Amino acid sequence: MVDILKGAEPFRFEGDSTKPAVLVLHGFTGSTQSMRYMGEELHRRFGFTVSGPRLKGHGTSPDDMATTGYLDWVGSAEEALRELSAGKRKVFVTGLSMGGTLCLNLAARLPDLVAGIVPVNGCAGVLGDDFSELVLSGDAPERVPGIGSDIKAPGVLELAYAEVPVSCVRQAHTLMGATGNLLHKITCPTLVIQSRDDHVVPPSNGPLIASRVSARDVRLFWLEDSYHVATLDNDKSLIVERAGRFISEIASETAAG
Repeated sequence: MVDILKGAEPFRFEGDSTKPAVLVLHGFTGSTQSMRYMGEELHRRFGFTVSGPRLKGHGTSPDDMATTGYLDWVGSAEEALRELSAGKRKVFVTGLSMGGTLCLNLAARLPDLVAGIVPVNGCAGVLGDDFSELVLSGDAPERVPGIGSDIKAPGVLELAYAEVPVSCVRQAHTLMGATGNLLHKITCPTLVIQSRDDHVVPPSNGPLIASRVSARDVRLFWLEDSYHVATLDNDKSLIVERAGRFISEIASETAAG
């Protein structure tokens, strides 16, 4: 049994049973702390039931994370999705960074369970040079400095690991690349939210995702005042508003149809 860091606990908020449920997924080396505001506000403002699972190996320690890989992270997200879907409500999925990648992954592989997605600074295989060189290096160290807290707002910190196991970086690379190859299988309504200034994931991922999914309803919304961890940054309220309106609109259209 591993100890979960304070603030990294999974969360769930029960909402109106007639409204959709929303799965919110945190990013690579991060924790549920980065998605708690979004989860709380989607519940408070729109009445949605919201689930924020802790991905395996996250919110504990780098040692624990080093024992996990992409199948564990996908498994954590899929388990939470199936649990929400058991309530017979429409389920939408949103996520930050690798959480955005996971929501793309779930939509591509489990289309019957996902009514719509909102990836926020998600990665579909386009990564920076440093990241790719590390993955390909045969003499890379066991760990490298963490990538958390790329936040423009002063004084705001993300609860993320200070060090990252290189083995997990390689696992994330595989997940992002494989998911990018599945984008054409996504047919549900998609709202891509992307920061123009992102120091972790190249912003070109946003247009790439929007151009490659096969959904008839695809929207790309740019954030002008946030870095990578946008769900904790200056645009966090705007993200909630845009995502909540999108989910409400799609749910209403589907019900009317």
